[in-house]
Amino acid sequence: MYWYVHDINMSLKPDGYMPRLIEKEIEESLRAFGAVSINGPKWCGKTWIGLNISNSAYMMGDTNEYGTSNKDLAETNINIALRGAAPHLIDEWQEIPRIWDVIRSKIDKDRLLGQFLLTGSSTPKDRKAVHSGTGRIKHLSIRTMSLYESGDSLGSVSLSDIMGCKDIGISDNKTTIDTLIGSIVSGGWPGNIGLTDDIKKERVSGYLESIIEDASTMDGVRRKKEGLWSVIRSLARNESTLATNDRIHKDTGIPIGDVPSDEELMPSISYNTVMDYLDVFDRLHLIANQPAFDPNIRSSARVGKAMKRHLTDPSLAVAALRISKERLINDLRTFGLLFESLCERDLQIYSRTIGGELFHYRDSHGREIDAVIEMPDGKWGAFEIELGANQIDDAAVKLIDIKKKMDDGGNGPSTLCVICGLADHAYRRDDGVYVVPITSLRP
Repeated sequence: MYWYVHDINMSLKPDGYMPRLIEKEIEESLRAFGAVSINGPKWCGKTWIGLNISNSAYMMGDTNEYGTSNKDLAETNINIALRGAAPHLIDEWQEIPRIWDVIRSKIDKDRLLGQFLLTGSSTPKDRKAVHSGTGRIKHLSIRTMSLYESGDSLGSVSLSDIMGCKDIGISDNKTTIDTLIGSIVSGGWPGNIGLTDDIKKERVSGYLESIIEDASTMDGVRRKKEGLWSVIRSLARNESTLATNDRIHKDTGIPIGDVPSDEELMPSISYNTVMDYLDVFDRLHLIANQPAFDPNIRSSARVGKAMKRHLTDPSLAVAALRISKERLINDLRTFGLLFESLCERDLQIYSRTIGGELFHYRDSHGREIDAVIEMPDGKWGAFEIELGANQIDDAAVKLIDIKKKMDDGGNGPSTLCVICGLADHAYRRDDGVYVVPITSLRP
């Protein structure tokens, strides 16, 4: 039998900490597992979340008063890193991968729940060498902050109410195009809150440069920085699309700012190298692709399985392509794709908070749905994402048509919603379709 250690008193809460939606899931997981592992990109707030929930901590990146790094100390005696009141945080555990198996063995020996909280900004290359921790360690992934978490959404409309087909009334929410662009360019990085948009943009650019530097020597393997930049820019150009790996490979030969015809696309690095670089970015948690949804409708439609491409935050695409705010205003297609990325980042965070999962849908009959949220009971909602209010009517008609055709097949959506950028109100139309500005939404 396993026993829970004790309650969390949040004794290490950092000054200025802003609550995150994933906290509840972490606390619930600590009551069911011996340890919880929080994985996500650098600078997304993992450490602060961990400190907020822990009663003691061991920071791998710190040094003691004698100038010895905590990592070196733990390499000498691994048990040093495990000492402290539970829940005990071990920050950047992947610096010493063997600590995973030590923790797993300790959980088996002590038979105590809620002992450890682990944070990591990269996944070890030799994953098979590390035991999965099944039944002992719960894996949780985290992204950057949603608009609701950062205070940029009023939160007047609940996604849970939408999925439950409840009345949401009518609420005002006037958002400017400058505000939306600012949210895309600056991203949901906690360290950017309170700064000007220009400074935020500069900091994200510096962050991406640092990540490329890390990727160029990850696992002790030398990788060409220009090749890594080429791949990350291709991912940015294909943000919110169903681009294949072949497309990414072909795309790596395009110079910055040049968009030649398909016949002129000459890949500059090998396919295997591109796959290695994609794996590195994935292990650095920079990639957050959106899986395809299969409602198992009884029809002849072949459901697509391709994932929708996403970097973990739309600001990374802006930084990779060096897009200015002025260019975004004049390039509505790019603006629309990055706005879609912003919305789907938030929908993924909100849906997870209420127990759902985020997908996209596309089939051989030409039916496409930008975002699908499926709940544990099997009910699901169809969401179209539109930047302008002038696109709402067409999006609503499309959703109603899709519902009618899928209902005929036996498994249509229970909820229809248009997520928009520049609508002045959140409301439910007479035809049953919800219209909700992204800056009104909360879980």
